[in-house]
Amino acid sequence: MQRFCLQLFLLLFCIKALHAQGPINGFMPKPGQLDAAFTYSTESYSKFHNENGDLIDRNIDATSYNLFLEYGLDPKMALIVTAPYISNDLDNQGWQDGSIWLKYRNERIEQNKGYHNLITSIGLGFPLSSYPNDNVFAIGRRATTFQGRFLWQYDAKYGWFISAQSGIDFQLAPEALAALPILIRGGIGTSRFYADIWLEHYQSLQSTVSDPNGASGAGSTWTRTGGTLYVPVTPWFGVFTGGALVLSGKNIGKSARWNLGAVFRMNG
Repeated sequence: MQRFCLQLFLLLFCIKALHAQGPINGFMPKPGQLDAAFTYSTESYSKFHNENGDLIDRNIDATSYNLFLEYGLDPKMALIVTAPYISNDLDNQGWQDGSIWLKYRNERIEQNKGYHNLITSIGLGFPLSSYPNDNVFAIGRRATTFQGRFLWQYDAKYGWFISAQSGIDFQLAPEALAALPILIRGGIGTSRFYADIWLEHYQSLQSTVSDPNGASGAGSTWTRTGGTLYVPVTPWFGVFTGGALVLSGKNIGKSARWNLGAVFRMNG
């Protein structure tokens, strides 16, 4: 049950209006196993970090719903699909940018009382609808993005874990941009609960990029932190809550986010 709690919960960082984190974790589903997460999130801010990092007045209250699916193709490979629906106001809402990922476990090495996991993933993000992208309340920029991630994770046999991942994001359209994501996470999982904390930095590699729409992603830089609590209810179902806070950045709102959701597991 302990491993179930860890495996199932770590799927949940597809809870994103977060382009940087991505839906990648250090565990692999069994072949034929399908994990599904459904998330409701609210995010709001009254101050916005402009292209210089200065705070200006801007108010947004956003609501989002996210679907995440991960399917085990074989013992070392999984297919991941995400689809977010975001609403900033009546004129700026819709299916935002979905993604498809392939995740491959390079190594799983037993050492002392735990395991070192090395994971490589590649993904493609693309708009799921023709939502407006020409105003400050836009839900995104209708970007097509290639994403690569490399992850190291150590999970101890008695519950706690620590992980670090980085990689590269290449926005291919509507303009060529690149960014470097870094994510560090630690936590503990037992048969009764899972809890974690994390710190993320997302660095645009174009220092002069200006985003007049204020939609986070490539072209933005930020540092944020957060945490999550997950409780398994049955062997195939669990619920979670969590939050995140933007600490600093450029072209991003100084926002706070809260989320609730449920996770389901279906074995093939």
